[in-house]
Amino acid sequence: MAVMAEGVRREVEQRVRAFEAAFNRGDMAALADLYTEDGTLLPLDSKAITGREEIQQFWQGVRDSGITQVALHPQRVEASGDLATEVATADLTAQAGDGRTSTIPVKYVVVWRRQAGGPWQLAVDIWNSRPAE
Repeated sequence: MAVMAEGVRREVEQRVRAFEAAFNRGDMAALADLYTEDGTLLPLDSKAITGREEIQQFWQGVRDSGITQVALHPQRVEASGDLATEVATADLTAQAGDGRTSTIPVKYVVVWRRQAGGPWQLAVDIWNSRPAE
């Protein structure tokens, strides 16, 4: 069981790095493709966002708002069958109009789902702020 869990963790972490890379290069279409077709975002103080097209638009809006980089830090990955959960922190780099940058610390949980024989995909994604460390 531990071998399977370690394999799932590695696969999820590879997908996390793909998310990070897609966001950081501004490729929101590639980022949206990491979600299931019916993937759902649950942003703070906002309606649920469902489906790849809406997810792509949401993340493009985040990027356009001045968030230029994300650094994702998985803390825990647990799996059962074709579902896995990831508990993690992230640091978002925001760039102001004057060129100054700041870091926004957040925490998040992702429910990952694997389709038959396919890669792990984000099914549900929720986050909120955390205190700076």
